[in-house]
Amino acid sequence: MDLGLKGKKAIVLGGSRGIGFYTSSLLVQEGADVALCARGADGVRDAAIKIQAVRPGVKVHAEPADLGDAESTRAFVRGAIAALGGLDILIHNASGFGSDNSEAAWARSFQVDVMAGVRAVDEALPALKASGSASIIFVGSMASKYYFGRPPSAYGAAKAAMRTYANELAQAHGKDGIRANVISPGAVWFPDGSWDKQKQNNPKFYAAVERAIPLGRLGSGEEIARVIVFTASPAGLWINSTHLAADGGQVAAVD
Repeated sequence: MDLGLKGKKAIVLGGSRGIGFYTSSLLVQEGADVALCARGADGVRDAAIKIQAVRPGVKVHAEPADLGDAESTRAFVRGAIAALGGLDILIHNASGFGSDNSEAAWARSFQVDVMAGVRAVDEALPALKASGSASIIFVGSMASKYYFGRPPSAYGAAKAAMRTYANELAQAHGKDGIRANVISPGAVWFPDGSWDKQKQNNPKFYAAVERAIPLGRLGSGEEIARVIVFTASPAGLWINSTHLAADGGQVAAVD
């Protein structure tokens, strides 16, 4: 299937590793120009080199940015749009991973998961309105709809807020040709990720999670990237204002 991404211009917030890296790589493979960011300059540079090698000839713009900082986020998005010469797709993949109930965790999750998306959209809206095939994707989590038995934390609540915000964007800006959706992965394994660490440090728990998933394993970064890229692409045009679970059936519930 031709996803219609050749020549499209995409921003991936948090694109240097994990799901963001696989998403950026797939966008480039499909012929899109991509701008990506992360906090570490070395990581962003190394990721850009690898992503560029996927399809030489497309543009890969990479800069470090602190998505917990308002001006850093806005400056990256403005610079990315200028470097790409426009924008068709905005993907917010970064997370503050507020895994406890401390005020610091709540503040970090609010700034990175929620406000970075708000600020990025605010900067990107004029370019997205000019696109003709604009798409906004927030990478959420199944923790936004399901209780996994852990103590209360900022993470799921922040991801749930993005679901409401995406719906409001879709409803308000559909007339401008802009779609907005949330993709929520379940447990996903990739090298050096949190589930890779669980596999190494707590193999019994990891195996129990595998057994609980109907497909008998965790998802991969590449598999989640395919869901994100299809939904963001013109091929996914009629997917709008929607929360998509991408968890292999891990959460035995109907949305």
